[in-house]
Amino acid sequence: MADLDSVLFTEYDHGGKTPLALVEVARDIGQEKTTGVLQRLANVPAYVALYTPAEAANPTAPNWDDIQSFRVKRLWPRPEPRWRVLSPSQWARALVQIRGWQIRKFEVQAAANDNTD
Repeated sequence: MADLDSVLFTEYDHGGKTPLALVEVARDIGQEKTTGVLQRLANVPAYVALYTPAEAANPTAPNWDDIQSFRVKRLWPRPEPRWRVLSPSQWARALVQIRGWQIRKFEVQAAANDNTD
């Protein structure tokens, strides 16, 4: 990645290192984020999440601003035409849901010709 004003996160299953989601994160300055490369990479759910810093410091890391809100848009599958504004706790819950859906999707099931004796 060569984009200095944003960060690309890969959410993955720790045990099998299976990619579960891609999220491009950048500070929200009112921009319409271009995401063509991320959309071409996606074969797992992909999102862009723009954050707005809060005026207060992060209680667990006082050198950093806390986050007031996220503007989030799904890029793949079924790209969303509009942004959703989420609180940090709403975005965290959404990420946990996405992770759960993807882990269940990729769980290994025995093939019909596997010996299960």
